[in-house]
Amino acid sequence: MTSVEEEIISYIALTGDLDTVVGQGGGITVEHFLDPECRKVFQSILTFRADFGESPTPEVIHRDHPRFPFTEELSGPVDYLIRELHEQRRRTIIDLGMGAVGEALDKGGSEAALPLLRAMLAQATTTTASPREIDYAATGAQRLEGYRQARDNPEELLGIPTGFRFLDQVTLGIQPQQMIVLTGLAKSCKTTVLLGMTRSAYDYGAKPLLVSFEMPYAEIARRLDGFLAKVNPKKLQTGQLTAKEWRALEAALSNPLGEQPYIVTEDRAGAMTIGGIQTKIDQLSPSVVFIDGAYFLYDEISRESQTPLALTNISRGLKKLALTNDIPVVVTTQSLSHKVGTKGLTVNSLGYTSAWGQDADLVVGMEATDEDFFYRMKVLASRNAAPQEHLISISWDPPQFEEAEVESDLPY
Repeated sequence: MTSVEEEIISYIALTGDLDTVVGQGGGITVEHFLDPECRKVFQSILTFRADFGESPTPEVIHRDHPRFPFTEELSGPVDYLIRELHEQRRRTIIDLGMGAVGEALDKGGSEAALPLLRAMLAQATTTTASPREIDYAATGAQRLEGYRQARDNPEELLGIPTGFRFLDQVTLGIQPQQMIVLTGLAKSCKTTVLLGMTRSAYDYGAKPLLVSFEMPYAEIARRLDGFLAKVNPKKLQTGQLTAKEWRALEAALSNPLGEQPYIVTEDRAGAMTIGGIQTKIDQLSPSVVFIDGAYFLYDEISRESQTPLALTNISRGLKKLALTNDIPVVVTTQSLSHKVGTKGLTVNSLGYTSAWGQDADLVVGMEATDEDFFYRMKVLASRNAAPQEHLISISWDPPQFEEAEVESDLPY
């Protein structure tokens, strides 16, 4: 039976496609090969490519490595093989790291073990990150094609829809590597807006992961079910539904929503740190992560929670998660009432650290108005748009969002 390492090398030799394996999408290096013979073969492939500009054929490889067992029957597509090779390397790092951590713990206690544990987690977290080095000078044609598509389809979103016309106009859809922050005072419906964004992402075909430190799963599910069935979530809790509402609920929940999963984690202890969230991403492979109450996270660096230093490190860590995993990360966090001035919410209203505004690609404030069920959705900071605001309403009988007309073009 051939190994994943042998299958990867066979794929390269038989197809000549080395770029998929070692390029931006693959990120495989010599260090990923644990078998000494496979490592030698892979190194010779890289050397041949550097010398002659193309991958060697099986005949060339066999000349230098006559015992190498080529196979045409792969256990899966090349993306699967690449993922398995990354998993193998990560397991090796963890196995070796845990051994070193255990030895340090026995000899020097937790103070000696913790730095090694953090270093092991950091290496295991980043080992599967795809290389991001891109030759700007040589990729003009690719960028031109992207600009052409934008010109020919001016209304087309570039990322996952938010579910709100206003935010879609500002963002053109939430996109990989972006960090988006929703903020507001208590009872400003930022969690409800976040849930609306999760459902929009799911309907689009994305695979969301929701981590909530604000609401238990039962309440999250009731709210989502209420919007799905057009029934007030409070009635789902009390059971006071009319016959028509019950039929609507049965119709909405009797069948699966879609093909992809929609994961809400109840493992708050396991997701309480940046490293814990990374582990969830590794396990579940979401295409977008939503975190409700990011200020509850525990900082592994300072070993503090809800202090200015801890929240600064958490903000930086969340942005790094988005970049490393090439997915959007959307979070909610608090604003403080004593930092809200005559102009209402501003980017300076966010709690305890300015890092949220510095790290996020977009900061959206939710602000209550004098009229019940009406809220201002405000762009407080953005890399692409000027500060602006929009009026939305959130009703519960039936549950729905309504927006004022979006009148202006995206201001740059």
